[in-house]
Amino acid sequence: MEILVLKTGKTTWDEISGYLGCLDGARRKSVTKKANETDRINALLSRLLLLSEIERRTGTPMKKLNFSKGSYGKPYLKNSGLFFSMSHTNGAIAVAFSEDGEVGIDVEKKTRVINERMFERALSEDERRTATTSVDFLRLWVKKEAFLKRLGIGISRDLRTVYANDLPDTIFVDFGEFLVGASGKGTDTAELCEIKLSELLQRFVKLV
Repeated sequence: MEILVLKTGKTTWDEISGYLGCLDGARRKSVTKKANETDRINALLSRLLLLSEIERRTGTPMKKLNFSKGSYGKPYLKNSGLFFSMSHTNGAIAVAFSEDGEVGIDVEKKTRVINERMFERALSEDERRTATTSVDFLRLWVKKEAFLKRLGIGISRDLRTVYANDLPDTIFVDFGEFLVGASGKGTDTAELCEIKLSELLQRFVKLV
């Protein structure tokens, strides 16, 4: 398993909107219909990152990549043994790749505000006794979210019945101001690398 994290920092829409033309019509539309600037930035950069990384790994040009979706909406690459999962939060995008089975990924900013209701809805009684801060909560949350995304069902399941510390092949990584959860075979040897925004955009310079 390989995990990539892209920190978006204080990037503005005006700085990257020119790269919108690197996407096909349907993907451009899905980006521009986002309600606010942060969502548009995340949508554009996550698509550029995912498509370029899949092209690099499979040798198939981005415009020829075909995707399908599972019953709960998880995307898959057709006719390929490459599995992937993606997540984004305010300031970062994370993606996991594997050729050894399903994967799930989640990323959260440590400063995300967590209210008491979220503790009650997402954690078991035992977990609530040990999780006393928002960061404690997020360490458990990213593991649960990654595991359920690996299964392809997302948070459609009651999170209180998913015990974060009992999940197989599931970890969290402390990555500066972010927490990353990953699930899948090979998490014990997973490589987590940061990709710079300038490096990602350089891949598309000739297309702008």
